[in-house]
Amino acid sequence: MNRPWAQFTFDEALAGIAAAGFRFFGFLAQQRKMLIDATTAPEDVDAAVAQVRRHGLEPRFIPSSISLDQPEADAVAQVQRLVDNARRAGIPVLLEMGHSKPENYQKYFAVMRRAAPYAHQQGITIALKPHGGLSTTGDDCLRGVETVDHPAYRLCFDPGNLLYYAGQRPEVELPKLAPYVAAMCVKDETGGAGPDRSVSVTPGDGEVDFRAVFKILNDHGFAGKPAIVETLAGSTLDELNREAKRACEYLTQVLRGI
Repeated sequence: MNRPWAQFTFDEALAGIAAAGFRFFGFLAQQRKMLIDATTAPEDVDAAVAQVRRHGLEPRFIPSSISLDQPEADAVAQVQRLVDNARRAGIPVLLEMGHSKPENYQKYFAVMRRAAPYAHQQGITIALKPHGGLSTTGDDCLRGVETVDHPAYRLCFDPGNLLYYAGQRPEVELPKLAPYVAAMCVKDETGGAGPDRSVSVTPGDGEVDFRAVFKILNDHGFAGKPAIVETLAGSTLDELNREAKRACEYLTQVLRGI
């Protein structure tokens, strides 16, 4: 994902990702601007995707964060517009962030139950990731999938976020989640759920046991498309590009050993 390069230009982010050896790309905000969301015009979707592909990358994620400060029908329509943009972009996964206010959980799940059949018709999977709030713990994520109860609403496994938000070991929580995992955010973490926790960590340098995680996913038939790195250490452009290359080399070694 372009998150580590968010303060640089989009082309600089894409160049660093491609040069590191990655093949797939996930959209997040660039310089505080979301490049594809529910309001993006078709021609702007096409332009963003073309920019990604010029670097030899194929887009696989766009983020989904739905406002619930609107009527339920409008929120459903917002998800549907995002699905339409994902389909136009050839992107199979909406990276769903869940919701943080308990008083809105019931409304959130109602929206997702209504939106999932439309996503299914368009060949798009809405994938909920651990992100605090209603998807803090492994059990929370499982409860979310069971509540929506539709094959187009699945999970994006994020091992770093399970440590960060819940202090849970990813390889312990994963077996019950793995049958529902449709995508993965490759994220490491240090500090558990403590006061000095951080996800600005290059995969392989933190507390996540990626060998165990990928072994469990592999045993449940997850093919790894998409599994996309979200965070890295470093702050300068040179540091980020170097860390991206290290991440790609490390993950390639891990996957070859499974």
